[in-house]
Amino acid sequence: MKQYKITTCSAFTLVETLVVLLLSAMIITATLAVYQRVRAATIVIGQRMSEHRLQDEILQKIAEDIDRLAAPGFEATIKFRNRQVRGTDGLTYQSAELILNNSYYGNSDKKDIYEEIVWRTAYDTAEETMILYRMHRGLNAEDPLFANKPNQLESTLDKSLERYIPVSAGVTFFDLRTQQGENILGSWTSETLPKAVRIGLSFALPEELEDGEVAVPDEEVMYRTVAVDRSRMIPYSFVKMELDLGVLDKDESTDPNDLVGDMTDDASVEPDDESTGGDETDSRDEGN
Repeated sequence: MKQYKITTCSAFTLVETLVVLLLSAMIITATLAVYQRVRAATIVIGQRMSEHRLQDEILQKIAEDIDRLAAPGFEATIKFRNRQVRGTDGLTYQSAELILNNSYYGNSDKKDIYEEIVWRTAYDTAEETMILYRMHRGLNAEDPLFANKPNQLESTLDKSLERYIPVSAGVTFFDLRTQQGENILGSWTSETLPKAVRIGLSFALPEELEDGEVAVPDEEVMYRTVAVDRSRMIPYSFVKMELDLGVLDKDESTDPNDLVGDMTDDASVEPDDESTGGDETDSRDEGN
């Protein structure tokens, strides 16, 4: 009669296998959630960096236009105004228009436009967004498309029309300010140049603020102050001040470089009783 030897081997039970699968699924789910959060944060940071970079480039371009057209020696004017526009989404956006004009006198006494640049924002109902435009006209054309071309192309262009070139969409805040004395002005229509123009630009959506107003938060707005005619003479005056000459009295004043006097004063204020007392005792003992 044959005898069979029964051998046993260790293995996972069905319950243990299910527990391992459940734990693995939980780990994978948590890992994917962390990955999604990191990816979303990276996208948001990239968008904000792109918006800030675009804001800085636009403000730099406006500053360059102001510096170039408001140069001394030309009949230059800077005019701007602000207004609020209502979007189809029910939000109110801050909009503005900046007009830079440089004139000259030709053969006649009539003033002609040498160069004019307009920056303005307008709400596009089709795109449901506010768009920033820039218009340039004058004797010298920036874009070769608007320069003198062959007759076929030149006949298709109407030089009397103002061509507004879209610069950027999604603008939610475009504001222009200047200071006159202690007043902050939201519009400037004078023929004289303002001393500076503060430009505010943002792409952030308006939200409800602490005071209940729905507007773009100030921390989401990038501001830049552009000085007009930086080479102008700035008046200044000296302010007369009464000086107290008593500190120059020889009896009361001390020379800060007099180290001997400082050491003498310090030694005579707080003597060390223990150390001096011991020295005096030793000297008396030696004398005796």
